[in-house]
Amino acid sequence: MSDEALLREKAATLTRMLNWQGTIGMFGHVSVRVPGTDRCFISPGASTDKTVVRAEHMFVYNIDGTIIEHPGGLIPLEWRIHTQVHRDRPDAMCVVHLHAPHARALGVARKELKPVFLHGSFLCTGVPTWDNPRLVVNDAQAADLSKALGGSRCCQMRGHGTVVVGASAEEAFFACTFLEENAQIQLQAEIMGGAIPLSDEEARDCAEGTFNPRLFPLLWNFYERKVKLAG
Repeated sequence: MSDEALLREKAATLTRMLNWQGTIGMFGHVSVRVPGTDRCFISPGASTDKTVVRAEHMFVYNIDGTIIEHPGGLIPLEWRIHTQVHRDRPDAMCVVHLHAPHARALGVARKELKPVFLHGSFLCTGVPTWDNPRLVVNDAQAADLSKALGGSRCCQMRGHGTVVVGASAEEAFFACTFLEENAQIQLQAEIMGGAIPLSDEEARDCAEGTFNPRLFPLLWNFYERKVKLAG
């Protein structure tokens, strides 16, 4: 299998795994950039059941916004999220737009996502908020969202969802998984009287051991097996 074919497969697998977790929703999507090129694969939007997304369903875009390959179905409405972030962040080889329920609830409450448990410690670098609940359907909105994300790994979209980036599909999936788990724990703790975040020192120490590239494929393989068993 060629490198590009493998990346198509990864984009499809990532979509199915996030669907299995219940964080991508009907309207979310992912993208994976082809290294050394200006091309990226973007998963389909609402027109395709995410439980059956495969490599052949991927849209191919140039990061300047030109569509190169249209596999049929509806173009993801917010494709500009991906092309803009890929342009602004050469380090972001994978971009994910989630509609994760617990993270979204914290955003609606204007509660900043804070690292509150071991595997959420990577959030110690900060999670900015794009203070706009609207769909990202024009260049100005995409640029504004990307500006809000800046150099961060994650960005809340108030009343809408989340953007998560990674240096690989595996890294982005790891961040997506534990961002939502951290949000769920934080939200539950807030209901019980208040969430106590990790100290800066605790978070840095924990992140050094848990947000580790050696662990990214382990989590990926764990969920990939779950998705395969689920059919």
